[in-house]
Order: sequence, then structure tokens, then C-alpha cells
Amino acid sequence: MLGKFILLFLVWIGLTNSLDIQELIVGAIVAFVVARFFTPNREFDLKLLAIKYIKFIPLFFKSLIQSNIEVAKIVLNPKLPINTGIVKLKTTLKGDSDKLILANAITLTPGTITIELDKNDLYIHVLNIEDENRDVLQGEIVDVLEKGIIA
Repeated sequence: MLGKFILLFLVWIGLTNSLDIQELIVGAIVAFVVARFFTPNREFDLKLLAIKYIKFIPLFFKSLIQSNIEVAKIVLNPKLPINTGIVKLKTTLKGDSDKLILANAITLTPGTITIELDKNDLYIHVLNIEDENRDVLQGEIVDVLEKGIIA
């Protein structure tokens, strides 16, 4: 419970962007109540969580930068052909929270939106499908980010 409390309290401080005593007291109370009463009684190890996702952050930012450049090219050159579409890709992740992180990371990457996550299938809207080959799309979109999530 202490790990949950600390994480929630740090999120509170980040969201309020204030170190006033009244904000800290309210944040501590809210973090305690949420950590105690609204989360499952599973052991929460903040160090293990940080270690697990430490590889994910640089891979995500690399993907984010590449996608920003690709979308900027499309926006700045309107004559470029755009081939949008929805693709069904597979994930090998087992945990629901890992799948959720993957789906959200795909959505946060410009040019892609995760429409649905159904068991191990991701339905993704892609702004520009340069290659119709599903294996190439699988490698470019899902596999790259999965490497950072798989422990």
C-alpha cells in the first residue's frame, strides 16, 4: 500500500503543480483513500514496475519522434498520397495492463489510433499505410513497442 500511496501522491503533486501545504495535505488524504479503498489488495512494487518499463520509454520516444516526422511530411506536402485504413494486428502480451499500455502508446503516436483491443487483437487506424504487408505493419507498430513492455 505504501508504494501505491507514494505513486498517487507524486501524481497529485504533478497534477496540481503546487507545493502549498494545503495542497499537500489534500493530496496525501486523497492518495491514502484511493490507495486504501479503491485499489485491489495486490502487492505493488514501485521498483519492479520502474525496472519493467525502463526499456519501454526510449522505444516509445523513438517511435513518437519518427511518427511526428512522418505526419509532418504529410501535412507540409499535401500532394503526397495518403492511404488510410484499419488494420488488425496481434499482440503477444499476456497481462491486461500491458496490453492497455501498448494500445495507449499506439494511440499517443501520431498517425495511429487504437480503435479496439479484443483479447490479443488490436484494431488500429493508420493514417498512411505505406506497405500493405501486414507483417511489416506488425513490426513497425506493435513489435517495436512490445519489446519494451515484455520483461
